Amino acid sequence: MNRIRWLALGMSVALGVFGVRLYNLQVVHHAQFAVQSESNYQKDEVVRALRGEIRTSDGVLLATNRLAVDLIYTGGEVGSWDKIRYLAGVQPDQTQGDAPRPPDFSHEREVVLARNIKAENLPALYEYTALQPNLELRERVERIYPQGKLAAHLLGYTAEADESEVEDEGYTLGDLVGKSGLEYSLQQTLMGKNGVRRVEVTATGRPQSTRTVDPGQKGRDVVLTIDSALQRAAEQALREALPEINRNRAKYHSPPEPLVRGAIIALDPRTGAVLAMASSPTFDPNWFSRTPSPDPKAKAAALLSSSLDAVMQNRVVQTYDPGSVFKPSTTLAFVEKWGNRTVPCAPAYRFGSGTWHNWAHYSLGMVDARLALAYSCNPWYYDSAAQHPVEYSNVVAQRVKQLGFGHPTGLELVGEKTGDVPSEQGFLHSDRRDKSWQPGMSLNMSIGQGDVQVTPAQLALALSTILNNGHKRPLTVIRKEGGKVLPPKPVQDVSNGETATFRLVQEGLSMTTSDQYRYATAKHMLGPDFFPVRTAGKTGTAENGLSRKYNYSYTNAFYEGYGPLGNPNFLVVSFFQNGGEGSGPGLTAATKMFAARWCIKLNDRNHALPDQTPCTGELSQMHERMKKDARKAEAEAQAAQ
Repeated sequence: MNRIRWLALGMSVALGVFGVRLYNLQVVHHAQFAVQSESNYQKDEVVRALRGEIRTSDGVLLATNRLAVDLIYTGGEVGSWDKIRYLAGVQPDQTQGDAPRPPDFSHEREVVLARNIKAENLPALYEYTALQPNLELRERVERIYPQGKLAAHLLGYTAEADESEVEDEGYTLGDLVGKSGLEYSLQQTLMGKNGVRRVEVTATGRPQSTRTVDPGQKGRDVVLTIDSALQRAAEQALREALPEINRNRAKYHSPPEPLVRGAIIALDPRTGAVLAMASSPTFDPNWFSRTPSPDPKAKAAALLSSSLDAVMQNRVVQTYDPGSVFKPSTTLAFVEKWGNRTVPCAPAYRFGSGTWHNWAHYSLGMVDARLALAYSCNPWYYDSAAQHPVEYSNVVAQRVKQLGFGHPTGLELVGEKTGDVPSEQGFLHSDRRDKSWQPGMSLNMSIGQGDVQVTPAQLALALSTILNNGHKRPLTVIRKEGGKVLPPKPVQDVSNGETATFRLVQEGLSMTTSDQYRYATAKHMLGPDFFPVRTAGKTGTAENGLSRKYNYSYTNAFYEGYGPLGNPNFLVVSFFQNGGEGSGPGLTAATKMFAARWCIKLNDRNHALPDQTPCTGELSQMHERMKKDARKAEAEAQAAQ
């Protein structure tokens, strides 16, 4: 009985204690807790919209998103700081050495202590910061480029919106904004719409409950016309050109180049769809889009590169002296207006008080417009311009602009240069001090020299217009937006109602690679004895400021060509700034692109290996292999996250 009494007494005491505590909380301290409850408040947080992904036409992922987590500090005491600092990777200079708490950032609203915290450390960090009202693990969307440098200049890169963009353009701090390339040009397509998450927060800043008010909207995905295998081939061809460029430098006793400055653009002339666009030197967009940068030294070097090296510059849409790759257009313009003519292709041409030289120091015989293209015979062009020196400039300038020069090509890239094709009429209506057009300017213009400035993209558009008999198809790099195939851009007919002259120019371009013509400038690499697919094209070697200052090894090297003859489905323009002769690195790079397109294996002299059957389908074993490599790189990038 005594045990029962003592048990009853103990339970009574315990219930009494609970009762007193309940009275104390609900009655005595009612006002205090009521105030604390009312002190809870709601705040709205941004739900970051995922940026639209970018893929190649064959499905290789070029740009996507990942969630990154940052450690945010808002001031005040922090417990377990040493462990938190270690797990978050906070840099020592942000923690005052071994101090038990972060420094006083009272002059700031909040401070980011660590960016991109390692995924394996997050679970422990969440536990340590759960009871720390002055610390927050905040998620943000980060742009990543799984293929690294692939198509870097075309893609561009993103960065978080700065204060001016927030104030002037309505972005929210932390929004991703395109800074160059398609990321910039397609900002409204890719950016999406942020959502809103409402969080109830206690007076001490601790979250109580969360609900999504507006989930936001993901940006639209974009599929490019780019073929990943051809894009890789273009970038590889640019990299591999350096030894050939430097061998040419050595012949002139010039110092070697440390890097390649050049560009390649390839397209399907039937549609204007760009299949490859590469520029060198190049960069990794991840250097700029990820925080902290995975390679801050390379990022700084890219931004500080000189105007000549210009790592961030897309040379496909920059202007240069074109030289002889301008001749197909001037040939068309002259023959349409004044007809074909045959003249001797002598080593030099006398006009006025000056002497105008050919590339060959010997006679190439009698040439008409077709052989003038095949042999790149400067005297034919000099003599043609000399017949009507002032009118020539106006006729040619007007006609070549119709073919594709002097205006944007249709590429979805903001900032594409339009170039300049001067003329007598243009001088009269310009703000130049000297408005007089000198006859010698027409001779320079006829071979793509003087003040003529064009882009590699414009060369591709003009050549496409010529091989399509005057039907100009604007260039495009976009195949789909938001899952929908974009309609084709309007085709402009600039044939002037006749095609005979177009066919004449096409014949001259095909003779450039024919072994039937002794001085054909591209037959040593693309002739039928060396390459199994018949193509047409034009070499180009352009003088510029450096070549006139130093020597011929500093000229711009171009090649433009297309094939197969009879049914062209591939066109390429290669360019090397200060790269030497067009029949050297320019032609070599184009040959490699043709080989990549038609699955041709080349030997160490860039001649096709014997007994090969070109592939005719849109995909090949090479494409499949390169896609497999791309998927592997994508998986490795995702695993690294």
